[in-house]
Amino acid sequence: MTVIGYARVETRKKRVDEREIALTSAGAERVFVDHGESRNKASLPQFSACLDYLRAGDLLLVCQLSQLDRLGRDDRLIALLHELGERGIGLRSLAEPAIDTTVPSGRALFGIVAVFAQLRTESIQVHRRDGPAPARAHGRNGARPTDMANERISVAIDMRERGATIDTIATTLGVDTVTVQRALLSNPDGQPKLARDEE
Repeated sequence: MTVIGYARVETRKKRVDEREIALTSAGAERVFVDHGESRNKASLPQFSACLDYLRAGDLLLVCQLSQLDRLGRDDRLIALLHELGERGIGLRSLAEPAIDTTVPSGRALFGIVAVFAQLRTESIQVHRRDGPAPARAHGRNGARPTDMANERISVAIDMRERGATIDTIATTLGVDTVTVQRALLSNPDGQPKLARDEE
């Protein structure tokens, strides 16, 4: 059995070294590392290379299961694990020792985890599909509420046109500066306003 390690890390070298060392110390003969790439599976070149490199009987070793979960959605993770199983490739996590598909108890536990992940995915899909209708029926559009109603936006625009700073406007209206900046950039008259103080 060949142990192959995989990690997805941010660009900080220290974190890369720590994870590579942990995987190598746990027996990984080769380690593939993606450095801060996006969560889209297609743009993880080292993960794709790792999958191509793995053969039946090999073990994929990760520092923690969330390294694979960061590929995106739960359903992608489940599909990946089914793919590994069909190819005869095991999976083990250093942070979650119970996740080890090379032993019966690990396979059983992972099966339970996968069921709950699938349930969560389906629940989210149902909520997204059915949730907006009742909200609209009660006059809510589902958008996040804002502290800046149209009247307050008009006050902010007027103050800005008179030369007030973003900080002054925010203090006057009792909101933070980011809220003021957003309001000025999306003001109701449709005219772009300077949302940042000039240096």
